[in-house]
Amino acid sequence: MDDAATQLADRLLDLRRKAGYSQEQLADLLGVSRQAISKWEGAQGRPEVDNVVKLAQIYRVSTDFILTGSASVPSVCETPLAAAPRELSREHRFALSALMVIAGTAVVFLLIVVILTILSTMLTAGADIPGWK
Repeated sequence: MDDAATQLADRLLDLRRKAGYSQEQLADLLGVSRQAISKWEGAQGRPEVDNVVKLAQIYRVSTDFILTGSASVPSVCETPLAAAPRELSREHRFALSALMVIAGTAVVFLLIVVILTILSTMLTAGADIPGWK
């Protein structure tokens, strides 16, 4: 195993842990498998260039730091989850969408019931008015 590959793997593992992500969470953010993350961190493979760029954005470090370790590490890695926004997984987005549809349907149903109740009350009250049928 090449020393540079081992150092890259160690940096990737260290950055992920400091940022507070599991391999699964990071894989979701990058759109890769958890096994790919495991291979990168085990020095059994290397991330492609586009994934290195995404990793640099997620960890808020330079691509140089990820690849060579030469740049300084910003404070985000010293304080876990400082300002790195996390995207919702596809499953969470789907669940939220379904919840919004259900809530919207419930609100419309409630409005219809209220309107029908008001109309019913008006029509029933109108039966007492002479000349009203």
